[in-house]
Amino acid sequence: MKPASPLPGRILALAIVLAVPASALVASLRSRSVGGEVDASPSRTTPKEEPHRSPIALALSADGRRLLTANQTAGSVSLVDTEANKVLAEVPTGDRPAGVAISPDGSRGLVAHWYGYDVALLSLDGDRLAILGRLEVGPEPRGVTFSRDGKSAYVAVGVSNEVVKLDLDPLRIAGRVAVGREPRGLATSPDGKLLLVGNARSGDLSVVSTESLGVLRTVPVEGNVLRQVAISTDGRYGYVAHMKNRGFAATSNNIDQGWVLGQRLTRIDLTDPKPSYASLALDPRGKAAGDAHGMAVSKDGKYLAVGLGGTHEVMLFRTDLRRLPWRIDGSRDLIPPELLNDDGRFRRVALGGRPTEVAFAPDGKTLYVANYLADAVQVVDADSAGLVRTIDLGRPKAISLTRRGEEIFHDATRSFNQWYSCNTCHSDGHTNGQTFDTFNDGRYDLSSAHEGSHKKTPTLRRVVKTGPWTWHGWQTDLDDAAFESFTKSMQGPKPSDEDLKALVAYLATLDFPRNPYRDPSGKLSPEAERGKAVYSSAKAACNTCHGGPEFTDGKIHTVGLEEPGDRYRGYNPPSLRALYDRDPYLHDGRAKTLREALSGPHSAGAVTNLGELTDAELDDLLAYLKTL
Repeated sequence: MKPASPLPGRILALAIVLAVPASALVASLRSRSVGGEVDASPSRTTPKEEPHRSPIALALSADGRRLLTANQTAGSVSLVDTEANKVLAEVPTGDRPAGVAISPDGSRGLVAHWYGYDVALLSLDGDRLAILGRLEVGPEPRGVTFSRDGKSAYVAVGVSNEVVKLDLDPLRIAGRVAVGREPRGLATSPDGKLLLVGNARSGDLSVVSTESLGVLRTVPVEGNVLRQVAISTDGRYGYVAHMKNRGFAATSNNIDQGWVLGQRLTRIDLTDPKPSYASLALDPRGKAAGDAHGMAVSKDGKYLAVGLGGTHEVMLFRTDLRRLPWRIDGSRDLIPPELLNDDGRFRRVALGGRPTEVAFAPDGKTLYVANYLADAVQVVDADSAGLVRTIDLGRPKAISLTRRGEEIFHDATRSFNQWYSCNTCHSDGHTNGQTFDTFNDGRYDLSSAHEGSHKKTPTLRRVVKTGPWTWHGWQTDLDDAAFESFTKSMQGPKPSDEDLKALVAYLATLDFPRNPYRDPSGKLSPEAERGKAVYSSAKAACNTCHGGPEFTDGKIHTVGLEEPGDRYRGYNPPSLRALYDRDPYLHDGRAKTLREALSGPHSAGAVTNLGELTDAELDDLLAYLKTL
């Protein structure tokens, strides 16, 4: 079953996060906007305070004079004058903007709405910003980029694992191409012939022909949580910064050796038909990198920049002094020691907040940084490796408890030697699809990696409603569960009671996007209706453990998935909400697909001993489960 046509994008107020109603948000943005669909006249309704902007993505015009930011929690896009260092206009565009681009001639922009399932085409005219059109593209779009002639654009659609090509005159879908799991970052080659796609959950890069709209090759990079991608000006190299799951138990020694997880900078040769890559580890021992997100290369190729949201910084690599120590088809666990000799090839620039996407100006040394938690664009001089100015996008006068919790969630300095944050594994409050050996199940397996007590990272969406917690369900207090994660999984300092209160307040805001497999009216397809009957039948009995409003009964069950070394007996059934986007499946991620889970170790026959489902019954059950 393909996702149903999504509802039109809605302006996002994030009232539960910001305590600002949608009407107040729109009124606030009207007073700051110029032109377009937004009335520039003063609003009759004045909100008590502005929302956080939370820029998650940015795009710089070819001449470097204009910049767009995708303001995720405000549901808006800001137009920035980089010479005057000020916001010229801001318009509400849709539900959680996640990616933004500017056309080569600087006349148009494009923004993708993560929860809105659509894109908005924008007009840029001097100091004016307006919405020209809107188009639904599929569930959870993020990255966007224009073609080199500006007549087309491309959108990474995460849940359907596709890149969508758009014609812009008129605005319509021109084609789709299947890529890896959860595509995020997009970049177009200088000659316009190639599209580089970073696939977050499958951990690979797709190289797509823009002429045939076909995948030329897929390059596995032994990475996870891929975000912004970049291509060098000569078109030879593609770059991405990402996490790498090393797989060993989360003891303090393993963490500091880089044997649990680390951050990497990876390069592929776009002219080489072989699927190979070269990487650099980014983590110095004792002061690691955290949450690689942004990636940019200067026009002259002199600088490479990486935005690190977890450690609140950007890293700069200089390529013209001496060759960087890339390692082919792999990487060291720690940053190459020669880069720590202070020869100018490697520098760290502390910025605070949560740096996400980055972009170099045409001069090759000015770096623009979207800083989500600072509600700002920061400007870094690569030559001096210093922060030179900050462009404020707007924020409330006071930091709420919820926003404080969001800061804690994204702070890698709360782990041992700052290796990772909550967000590292629970990407965007969801899951990165990886398994880890933490002490939350009461034991480590120190014999090898990816065996024994590894557990899949669960989603945190609606987590406040789905207790008890951990896969074994032994945690009955969410504050205590968070405390255990900080002090054992992250091996960090003890959080204060106020820290825990703030974190739980933030967790309470996390929810799933609307279900693309469900009809807007709520009506089920005939297949899903039959699957609903199978769900509660005696043969399947899914509702026995997965009942109630959250599709979990909050009890502990033994269902044949237990392991000999388990300290705790049985498992806490996870909620089945948004099951279509929870892969891999089961507590250890052994099932790559939902069908595999329900026809193998967790089949109806294995659970109820009343016989296996027929192929038709299983098809219907899967159709229903995807609608939950």
